[in-house]
Amino acid sequence: MRLKGSNAVEYRFTLIIPLYKEGKKQQQIATLLGCSQAWVSKVLQRYKVQGKRGLKVKVRARGKKPLLCAAQVRRLKTLLLKGALRQGFTTDNWTRERIVRLIEKHFGIHYSAAHISRLMRRIGFTVQKPKRSSFKKDHQQVTRWKEQTLPVLKKKGANRRLSATLLR
Repeated sequence: MRLKGSNAVEYRFTLIIPLYKEGKKQQQIATLLGCSQAWVSKVLQRYKVQGKRGLKVKVRARGKKPLLCAAQVRRLKTLLLKGALRQGFTTDNWTRERIVRLIEKHFGIHYSAAHISRLMRRIGFTVQKPKRSSFKKDHQQVTRWKEQTLPVLKKKGANRRLSATLLR
């Protein structure tokens, strides 16, 4: 099994140079180390240009540090869980723009609305779309229909099916 990680890669880099100086061909070195001939060629080229510095593994950049620290993210989560009404908004729905305003108000940090989705995913929230309903709908009339009219219709349908099976 081939070892992985930056230390293992650097170790293979340092093995390539002495093997090459002994007179081994690139393909032989590649076979011994379990890598490709092109990889050996790249390492040798880096060594010729940069010397021993070329044998160091380049560490990948970690990206920009988050604007909110871990404690602030936990505090933001508690503020979000309390609801938008407690933060002074007219409805209890959270939007990205509202969360931007909340972060600016409590932490003094500006996030773009486009980034809020990533931040919410990191906290553990998912995007939720509210159910659409007609503003003309009379909710009392709908519940009355469900409780009174619908059961009667269901009973009539069951009676029809029963009578249809008896007639056969």
